[in-house]
Amino acid sequence: LNGIMATVAETSAASVPSPGQGQVQQNPLSRKLNKILENSLDDDKDTLEALEVLSGFLDKNTLQARRNLRSDLEKRSLTLNESFLQCISHLVEQVQGLQGEVGTMKVCCDDMQQRLTAAKTRTSDLLKETSELQVKNRQLEMKSKVVAAFLGRFELTPDELRLLDGGQSRNVGDGFFAAVKRVKQIHEDCKLLLRTSQQRAGLEIMESMAMHLEAAFEQLYHWSQNQCRMMNTDLPEMSGKLRQALQELKERPILFQYCVDEYSIARRMALVRCFIDALTREGSSGRPIELHSHDPVRYCGDMLGWLHQAIATENDHVSSLLGEQGDERAVAILGMVTEGACRPLHVRVEQVVVSTTDAVIAYQLVNHLRYYQGVFQGLLSPTAPLVQTITDLTDLQSKMFFSALNVHVAKTLEGLETPLPDLAPVSKINELLSLLQSILTSRDMTVLTSDNQERDLRRILSSCLDPLIQSCTECVSGFSRLDRAVYMINCLYLIQSTISLYEFTERQLELLESQIQTYLGAVIAEQTSHLLGTVGLSDFHGALKQGKPSEEHFKALEGCSEKLTALTLAPDQYQLSQCRLLTSSRLRDEAHRRAIVGFRDAYEAVYAAVSTEKGLATVVDILQYSPEQLEQLLS
Repeated sequence: LNGIMATVAETSAASVPSPGQGQVQQNPLSRKLNKILENSLDDDKDTLEALEVLSGFLDKNTLQARRNLRSDLEKRSLTLNESFLQCISHLVEQVQGLQGEVGTMKVCCDDMQQRLTAAKTRTSDLLKETSELQVKNRQLEMKSKVVAAFLGRFELTPDELRLLDGGQSRNVGDGFFAAVKRVKQIHEDCKLLLRTSQQRAGLEIMESMAMHLEAAFEQLYHWSQNQCRMMNTDLPEMSGKLRQALQELKERPILFQYCVDEYSIARRMALVRCFIDALTREGSSGRPIELHSHDPVRYCGDMLGWLHQAIATENDHVSSLLGEQGDERAVAILGMVTEGACRPLHVRVEQVVVSTTDAVIAYQLVNHLRYYQGVFQGLLSPTAPLVQTITDLTDLQSKMFFSALNVHVAKTLEGLETPLPDLAPVSKINELLSLLQSILTSRDMTVLTSDNQERDLRRILSSCLDPLIQSCTECVSGFSRLDRAVYMINCLYLIQSTISLYEFTERQLELLESQIQTYLGAVIAEQTSHLLGTVGLSDFHGALKQGKPSEEHFKALEGCSEKLTALTLAPDQYQLSQCRLLTSSRLRDEAHRRAIVGFRDAYEAVYAAVSTEKGLATVVDILQYSPEQLEQLLS
């Protein structure tokens, strides 16, 4: 490459004009060389590569070699063309051979085409028949798929048939319930067939499914019945299969009711057995209940409490088994289950009721029975046997309570002693009121409505207070009017104080207050008469009320002035001794105040009569004080 570049340079130098030839036209080769030399070869890769290849032809960079460069290149080109010609000749021979083979293959293919054309002509009928058969085959395949889909939807599998018709001894499992569900679904799907032209098929399938369904329900009934009979243990296991079986049997109410009856009988036997064991045997719950039979209230309370807990447990069992809680069917089942406990409960409670003579304990038993009567009515129906038993026992205990109360009251008031001089209530009255207080304290306000509470309380108070007041009246029948009134006031006030602490006694308190005011009026009248007699105005006031007083009555007033003065100086000394025996300070003060008012009114009438008859000067001499002055001094 360096040699070539040098040759080019020499040639260019030889062709460059001399300075004397500045105006002579340049040689074309010079112009081309100048153009080549002016170009930059650094960026012309093609030229560089050509020069690189060209440099391989020059072994020596001599003048002779550079002059023979053209002939060398031509020889080199000829050699390459001869080599290319040989390769092309060989390729042509191969292509000609391939062309011969292709021609042979064309001849074979033409022969085969002719033969196929002839065969097609001969087998056209066969192809047509084959095409028809293929169309029919596709139709039959479609019909086969339709039939298979129809049978899959409207026909049971052999396994399902074996489960449904397995007999009463076969165990019921998930596969059985799935088969029953499948039968129901087929039965429902047949209703769609009845709306089409396939009504006969739909009716036949529905009839067949109905037979299978009845056989399944029969098998399900016997299995459920056996399972329900095994529910007579203390802690029955409520299996999911039995629960599902009873849900299915609800479509056959008679079979379902038979199973429910079997369950109720089994649970009733278990409940009675557990109840008897709780009464007589020591178990996980503690000592036997009958060990507390000496305590009637606890004995009955424990029995009723055990039944309450048992009913709650049975309610959970029924809810778990039937999936229902609080509806009529569950309540009816609970009523049947608890029916077995009625007789042992009735016998024992009745023994307690008959043997209880204490009125307070009897009333506590009434409250217990009433409470559980309301509780059981909330869990069971009002017509349930257990509720009826509790109601009967409550009525019996209520009768026995009032009978015991009447006997106790009559026995207490029998031979009631005569009051002491202090006119205070005798000890038997306090004893009877203490009994009444114990009864009223022990009553449960939550077991009765307001009307029933008031009616019950009225009957209790009537049983105790009416005989008591009557006996108090009879025992002081021989006393003076004042002593009788004071004694009755003390007794009535004691009764009033005792019952005023309890609710629903307003009516009785009003009646007692009315009687107290009646007797208090008698005491006030006696005290007023005593004051009038003390100052000497009694006769004159009596004559004044009957008509016009006589002259003798006026003469009797001459000594009243000194007595009035003594009365005004110490009015308490003129109070009757019986008034001081009133146990109520309120009633004592009221009696004193009202007696003073009555005395002042009588004095005012006497003062007015004397002033009218004798004149004002005379009345001042006889009666030293005016009514206003006397009232002020006495107050």
